[in-house]
Amino acid sequence: MYLWKAWHDSRARVMLYILAALGVGVLFGLDVMSEANWHAYWMIFFKARPSLSYNFYMDVTLWNLRGVVSYGQIAVLAAGLSLGASSTGREYSAGAMNFVLTRPDPRRNFVLTDWTVGLTAIVIIVSGLAFPVLPFLCLVHAQGPGNVLAGLPALWVLGAAIYGLSHFTTLVAGSAPRGLILSVATVLTYSFLPTALHEWWHTDTLLRATDWTLRVFDYEIWPLSPFDWSVTAFWLAVAAGFLGASVAWIRFREV
Repeated sequence: MYLWKAWHDSRARVMLYILAALGVGVLFGLDVMSEANWHAYWMIFFKARPSLSYNFYMDVTLWNLRGVVSYGQIAVLAAGLSLGASSTGREYSAGAMNFVLTRPDPRRNFVLTDWTVGLTAIVIIVSGLAFPVLPFLCLVHAQGPGNVLAGLPALWVLGAAIYGLSHFTTLVAGSAPRGLILSVATVLTYSFLPTALHEWWHTDTLLRATDWTLRVFDYEIWPLSPFDWSVTAFWLAVAAGFLGASVAWIRFREV
């Protein structure tokens, strides 16, 4: 019953994000077709083959992978923060949290159901950026078109970590706005504090650590090998930590 309620309460937001992601993915695909047409035109115009330093059929896949990863990070940030805050926040705003906590079902089911709905939505949203591009890459005979999907696992676990952060801060703060503010503050601190320490006090330990956690999103070489097990495992561990923290908090929270 609560699973249906969680989906019902978030479906409008989720569908909007999914449609937006699919729209961006289709635009990537149309850009592939445009680039392929221009490439074919110039090859005919100059009556020459591409130089060895420029392989359009390889580069077009790499360009779109970079686009998917760049937009994917924005998507997981927006969807993770928004869905994580609204999942628990809607119970606080409706004044129903005490009712939820006094139900005979185990309290952990409340958290696990929210996570099931939220993470399923994030997986679909991020995938909506990449999968629509694949048919277009195959149509223009791009080299290694399946590589455009290579960034998805890392984006999925990053989305899970951000969702977990937002869900936990909202659960602790007792409202969606306060939880969202805490989550955004945490993300901004994570992004800018290492650089500030490096610039002000010339210490780069934290900066190197932060760069390591984000290196899975840096694709500059071919053949592509973006699935970094260590970094992906790190974000998966962060997500699991937030899930455990939410379960522990709601288990011992007094009504």
